[in-house]
Amino acid sequence: MDVTFVCSSSGEAPFKMEVGFFDTVLDIKHKLQGRNGWPAAALSLFHDGGALVDDDAAGAGVTERYGVVEGSVIHVALDGAGDGDDRRPRQKGKKNGTRRPGKGMRAPAPEPLRVTVVSRCGAGRVEVAVRARGAVSALRRELEGGASSGSGFPLPADGGYFFIHGQSVMDEARSFEWHGVAAGDEVVVFEGSVTRAPAC
Repeated sequence: MDVTFVCSSSGEAPFKMEVGFFDTVLDIKHKLQGRNGWPAAALSLFHDGGALVDDDAAGAGVTERYGVVEGSVIHVALDGAGDGDDRRPRQKGKKNGTRRPGKGMRAPAPEPLRVTVVSRCGAGRVEVAVRARGAVSALRRELEGGASSGSGFPLPADGGYFFIHGQSVMDEARSFEWHGVAAGDEVVVFEGSVTRAPAC
């Protein structure tokens, strides 16, 4: 997947580079070293306000661990070589000199994404808060949890239904962000199932 890299301290224009789904933070730093000559050990990477930590022991790639997807922007900071020069990028919109979280710090959790779930025939309509980077399958669990308590959304009894957003079937293993769902969007519940043609 193509990811845009921005390094304001180097004076270089933003550029795109291929990042693999399973690439770790250290893998990306080594790719940047090979492409730009920046020492991997002197790089700090930031995405969505949070620092990407070199923890290969976790065994997860940046997509799974940090939500980096096609078209994401990663900010690169060239750490000063002991000269006290902190070149980490400033957080957009901040005028008071505060900086993005440093190494080991966690960014605040993003606000939940509020979507409206509608049944195909209009028998049900409910607003649900979901995580933008959470899998669509979480919506199924949320709706079925409400239905089992008797206060929920009208669902087919056999569990045979799927979700549609913007005239496209939603893959429940993918995130809402991947499907382009924005706050206030409608997700429609259709009764039935989706089958895919076998690969040739």
